[in-house]
Amino acid sequence: MRALSHDEIVDAFKDLSDRLGRKRVKAHIYIVGGAAIALAFRRSRRTFDVDALILEGHGAVLEASREVARQRGWPDSWLNEQATTYLPLNPDQRAKTVFASSHLVVTGASPEHLLAMKLRSGRQADLTDIATLVDVLQLSTAEEVFGVHDAVFPSQPIGEEQRRAIEFFLQSHRKT
Repeated sequence: MRALSHDEIVDAFKDLSDRLGRKRVKAHIYIVGGAAIALAFRRSRRTFDVDALILEGHGAVLEASREVARQRGWPDSWLNEQATTYLPLNPDQRAKTVFASSHLVVTGASPEHLLAMKLRSGRQADLTDIATLVDVLQLSTAEEVFGVHDAVFPSQPIGEEQRRAIEFFLQSHRKT
């Protein structure tokens, strides 16, 4: 599957909402990862899937999302709950609504939660997202960045090697 754009994700959510409406189901989805960044912070961001936690209407959302996938020629996993194991234990009180209709509300993880999750994963592919979120949060030091992580994941410190790599990246990001 090719990467999805901001507009394709929004269009898929409209379609999902219409299908839920026909079933008279109201649903709430909390999204993280690239889709949350694309919808809330960097419209040019593309993603291969929508990492979600289905908070209301679970079964109906899964069924309708498979219908959306078939109609668009996408894999059933375009909307998935695979990232839920990486979510922080504390609720994201700063999550913002990134899509709303009469039958579907989609909230996106706050920049603080997204940054903490991206720092935890520490993948090379996450560096651009980390830079975006550091800019959104107007953080200027590594201590501030790691402070955001530690507030979200207080009992799960970042390893030393990963910490050094992120510090190096942050130093080079500030120079650009």
